Amino acid sequence: METAVKQKQKYDIRYMAKISWPVFIEYGLNSTVGLADTVMVSSIGSSAVSAVGLVDSINTAFLMVYNAIATGTTVIVAQSHGAGDKKTIYRAVGQSLLFGFVLMCVVGGLVFGFRKALFGFLYPEVEQELRTIALSYMSLTVFSYPLMAIFSNLAGAMRGMGNTRAVMIASFAINVVNIGLNALFIYGFDMGAEGAALATICGRLTGCVMLGIQSVRIWGKGVFAPKNMRLTGDILKRLMTISIPSGLDTALFQAGKIIVSVFIGTMGTALISANTIASSLFGFICIPGNALSVSGVTITGQCWGASEKRQARDNLLKCCVFSIVLLLAVSAVLWFPAPYIIGMYKPDADAVDEAIKLFRTLLVIIPLFWPTAFCSASGLRAADDVRFVTVVSVVSMWVFRVGFAWLLGVHWAWGPFGVFVAMGLDWVFRSLMYMPRIIFGRKMRQ
Repeated sequence: METAVKQKQKYDIRYMAKISWPVFIEYGLNSTVGLADTVMVSSIGSSAVSAVGLVDSINTAFLMVYNAIATGTTVIVAQSHGAGDKKTIYRAVGQSLLFGFVLMCVVGGLVFGFRKALFGFLYPEVEQELRTIALSYMSLTVFSYPLMAIFSNLAGAMRGMGNTRAVMIASFAINVVNIGLNALFIYGFDMGAEGAALATICGRLTGCVMLGIQSVRIWGKGVFAPKNMRLTGDILKRLMTISIPSGLDTALFQAGKIIVSVFIGTMGTALISANTIASSLFGFICIPGNALSVSGVTITGQCWGASEKRQARDNLLKCCVFSIVLLLAVSAVLWFPAPYIIGMYKPDADAVDEAIKLFRTLLVIIPLFWPTAFCSASGLRAADDVRFVTVVSVVSMWVFRVGFAWLLGVHWAWGPFGVFVAMGLDWVFRSLMYMPRIIFGRKMRQ
């Protein structure tokens, strides 16, 4: 066991930078692929890009529910790594991997079987051409659900140990495969949105294989041994203590996003297209914030497992502050080139101005409110404060994100801009709840 002095040296800013820079690159690559997907699909027409956007909102809802399980894995591994408990790490990885894979196979099968009814229920007013493309795209993307479960679990476990470099390398491979096959399927074989879906599946399969090999190198073949994958009450209880509140939070959050996408689905193809384009840029803007959010979970969890609670608080606050500074820099760089960035998507003329306005709205609200709403929440989960985060998130989501989206976007006819304003109000409320909890709460001052 390391001494207190060594622990402080380990969890300093240099350690934060060490585990953060690979995550920066990973999220940058993922966002680049997302942009490439949308740009390539947009070359087919507004109906295709709108269809992909609507279906991806459904896919993300289901995949994010599983990510709650992966979050539980990350927290357990981080805390166990801080405590030096390797046996628990192996069991947590094996059991969560099996549980998540089976769960997402079931979910994928249900979505595939009821895809027409599900899409028709959520988007009854979309045009027939858009509906046809969307259902074709949806039929293929569900096959990536189990692959995403495997990748998310292994990636979460490695992040929990601070090994973000391995995840970065796997993400790089995913992106190379995805972009290459996108170009081949969409332009070479003229497969349209179906080509984008097949490229996504092949990319995720590549990532699973690479992380599987890397897992064996790091932990040995024993991590996938039946004894570690056999579901047991102690690991599952600990996993579910983190994952169920996070999963409920995520499920309701994604349900709210789907309801908001239903609001947008009534606004016409031009506004749907503008919203899809601006939303696809969200991840690109948030690269520094997402990277530091992941780092916050790892560092907070490891400090918590090592009983260094003050360090957990101090490093979590540093993650939030650094995130704000970096996001402000990103927004400043992207503000003036915004029209040219939107122009890469080749939007219809009646969607251009709205897309630029939405993009610049994100450039304002993300650096001001996103870090204190989400970096803080990630760290609180890693410090076993999941229940509080879940309650705040559920209330904020349904009052501000959904309620105000309807009021501003639909009732007051502000369109997608009103939806984005409502999203900002949601982040403001979360920030007002989480930040005092970190700074003044007794739990993180011990």
